[in-house]
Amino acid sequence: MKKLSKVLSIALAGVMLSSVAALPANAASVAKVKNLKVVSVDDDEINVKWSKVKGAAGYQIQVRPEGGSWRTVEYSNKGREDIDDLMDATVYQIRVRAYKNDVSGRKYGSYSKAIKSTTDPDEVYDLSLKKVSSSKVKLSWNPVPGADGYRVYKYNSNEGAWKRVAKLKGTSKNVSVSKNGGERFRVRAYVILNNKYYYGDASDSVKYVAAQASSGQISAAKAKEIALKDAGVSNVRGFEIEKDRENGILVYEIDFNSGRYEYEYVIDASNGNILHEHKEWDD
Repeated sequence: MKKLSKVLSIALAGVMLSSVAALPANAASVAKVKNLKVVSVDDDEINVKWSKVKGAAGYQIQVRPEGGSWRTVEYSNKGREDIDDLMDATVYQIRVRAYKNDVSGRKYGSYSKAIKSTTDPDEVYDLSLKKVSSSKVKLSWNPVPGADGYRVYKYNSNEGAWKRVAKLKGTSKNVSVSKNGGERFRVRAYVILNNKYYYGDASDSVKYVAAQASSGQISAAKAKEIALKDAGVSNVRGFEIEKDRENGILVYEIDFNSGRYEYEYVIDASNGNILHEHKEWDD
């Protein structure tokens, strides 16, 4: 009887060993993610890609701001992912690891080598223009948090393109204008990482218009003419114009619609300069 029991035990052990041997040797082995790269960035998003791991069921993506802690932001079953809801003008480290699923649960491989990227800075807001002499105007704008500096651009009507005219760290700049006016300016912020520039969206443009009236103040009709000419439209609806005082100067605030767009203008009542203009799709 003891001999029979021993034989049965040996046979059962053989069956169990055979079952274990039948499992693939690499059932829970997960390779390390390689070739993690940044594809593109925005002010709140970083798009990354990597080489897929053979047999992986998915990937875990983690980020951390400089000086912060790692946190999981996405799970993906692709070889690329958009990491969104990030802070603008912020440097992040990013890493990815693959995983497989087996009978004991999810098994992770090693994290990829961490890479570093930054998000773009925010858009420049409230760009304004003030005449300081017969040949110069002063551009001013609100500071952009995290920006390393700013670039000022002037529209070249002869070439039909924007040209950089200044690079600075401050939030104001005197720039040259002609006596006839017509120059248009805009500003955008940048951050620098590893000698590469990352730019935010450009501000709304402002336009310098030479003095329009010797009386020291232009009429509402003239302000309307300036706005419509700048917008390049003639058929408008819902036109509204109101004189107000803004930052100590008299201005005309103008709103109108044309086609599928809504326009907003703020025009200096003393000289016709366009202090602010905005165009957006009218839903």
